[in-house]
Amino acid sequence: MKRFNLYCSAILIFAMLFQSSGISAAEVIEVPMKPEDANMQIISILTKVNPDGHVEDYKTEGFIYRYNSTFFSPFSHKIYIGRMSQRSIDSLVRVESREKGQEKMWRQIFEAELLKTPPAEGARQLERKSHFFSQTLNLITPAFSVMYNSYDSPLMDFRDTLWASTFYFIADVVLVGGAILYARGKRPSKSLGDSIINKRGPRAVEQGPDAGGIIGAVALTRLYRILGAAQDTSAHNQLVELEYSFSF
Repeated sequence: MKRFNLYCSAILIFAMLFQSSGISAAEVIEVPMKPEDANMQIISILTKVNPDGHVEDYKTEGFIYRYNSTFFSPFSHKIYIGRMSQRSIDSLVRVESREKGQEKMWRQIFEAELLKTPPAEGARQLERKSHFFSQTLNLITPAFSVMYNSYDSPLMDFRDTLWASTFYFIADVVLVGGAILYARGKRPSKSLGDSIINKRGPRAVEQGPDAGGIIGAVALTRLYRILGAAQDTSAHNQLVELEYSFSF
């Protein structure tokens, strides 16, 4: 049983690290202006969309400029600005994010702001989401909160939603299931003599001394998701206030 719980914990830790560090394929935009000019405009856009939520990173990986989202930023991005080629004066903007939806979202914002590209056919404005509703769904199961925040939002596409929802579902099964199995393994069994005299057996696992561990297992994924749910809702509502139109 101890080995089983260590195995479950290792799976959860690995999944959390993979989720927090995963980067999908990037979106790339060609901008007909000098990198210095593109940099100034992108700083202005980031300040408008994600105020106080980005920092410059001098590890540019071959580009000229790079901007990362901060830990508490409601958005997730790594934005690189460079030159199309050594002989070109035009700029290349590369956007990376944990969510493919956000990569597409930033591309559409930069195309609208830098290239003045009109919204695509079928693009629509967003409607506000409720922090209260998002957090209430998170108490039921974090997967419901993910689905709520991704619905009619450019922040997450279908793949992002499926991955995050599946992650929370599996984490709940592993943690809660492991805690229940552990508690059952420790609970003393009812002896034959006790059964003959109809003596009351051990308490159910949810009423026993390990009930706190089961409650803690249920709470863990919900506590982990609280910040993410708040960030998702805040980011979406920020886009609503800026009145951007998105195709997704």
